[in-house]
Amino acid sequence: MTKSNFFKHATALSVVIALSACGSDSDDPVVPGTIVPPVTGPDSPDNVETVSVTLDAAQEIPAPSGVPAGASGSAEVSVDDNGVVTATLGVSNLSGPATMAHIHRGFAGSTGPILVGLETADGGSTWTVPADAAALTQDEIGAFNRGELYFNVHTEANAPGEIRGQIDAGNATSFLVRIENVSTPDTLNVASTGETQPVPLSPGAFIVHREENDSPLLLPRDAANAGLEAVAEDGNTAPYPGAVPGSVAFTTPVGASEPGPIGPGGAYEFTMQAVDGDKLDFVTMFIPSNDWFYTATDADNSLDLFVNGVPVSGEVAAADIAIWDAGTEADEEPGTGANQVQRQPEPNTGALDPDTRVSSLTGRGQSVSLNGRVLLMTITPQQ
Repeated sequence: MTKSNFFKHATALSVVIALSACGSDSDDPVVPGTIVPPVTGPDSPDNVETVSVTLDAAQEIPAPSGVPAGASGSAEVSVDDNGVVTATLGVSNLSGPATMAHIHRGFAGSTGPILVGLETADGGSTWTVPADAAALTQDEIGAFNRGELYFNVHTEANAPGEIRGQIDAGNATSFLVRIENVSTPDTLNVASTGETQPVPLSPGAFIVHREENDSPLLLPRDAANAGLEAVAEDGNTAPYPGAVPGSVAFTTPVGASEPGPIGPGGAYEFTMQAVDGDKLDFVTMFIPSNDWFYTATDADNSLDLFVNGVPVSGEVAAADIAIWDAGTEADEEPGTGANQVQRQPEPNTGALDPDTRVSSLTGRGQSVSLNGRVLLMTITPQQ
């Protein structure tokens, strides 16, 4: 794998780094609801919740062009406990015949991969789930319950999509997550010079998931995926959605108008939805390094969003977040290396790391000298 584009934006610390543009990473809060009781399977349709969905051009990403004012769609969809999807979607007043329709994974305000391809028997006015469609996995059922799936309808004039509708079962709690840079000019000790530095943080990615032995953001653990490599080496979030389905980028600092890194006092915020049993993980680059990043560091590298059915709230313990090494580029002294993102002349200039494991610094027998915390994370349920 090769490195992605390096940062273009300067921090208040005059750290110049490259960044690829990404889509929005937020969604609209919903009123917390009640978890749908487990259904008994496809033979008990009365126990399967049916969700009504309205589609329009306003929800579409990227914004379509030339869409008639009356373009719309309506759908009903249900998912049983075995992951079998039933759906009927009708569309009207589009710019032309619908050429494709799908159910995708992605929060409102972001895009994501196709989970279910729909079929039509009337030239594109009505769409249904094929009989041979694959059932959703347990993680994808969780995505349905937390409002992370959406319908997308394509036309010749708007190939990426002309109308879209988020599937909101009304079961999810919305959370606001804040990642704040609390480093100071004295946080990072640079042994070779005897000086100290602050520690900027990069745009990153997060994922809400369940039923995983490890965070999908970090897999495979024997060699970094393309998304992790790009963030850990260059703070570039663009490859993550393709590398890890369900991942979402956070790129623009609070109070800023465009994507960029954060120095001391800066913060990123994003909202997401979750249901009981869901977990959260994130990655953001430890910028004065070759390929280090912050992530959750408990048993499954994810943070529980509910405890005994109650949404978590407050500051994440410092012990639950740690610096990791992506294992993609040979390490230089933090804050000084010629191949680190602030100083490298172009991407992909560092030597390969002979140890390709994705692991915490502690797990690799490495360490860094810090005078205090760098990252403070808080999770707040929205009322």
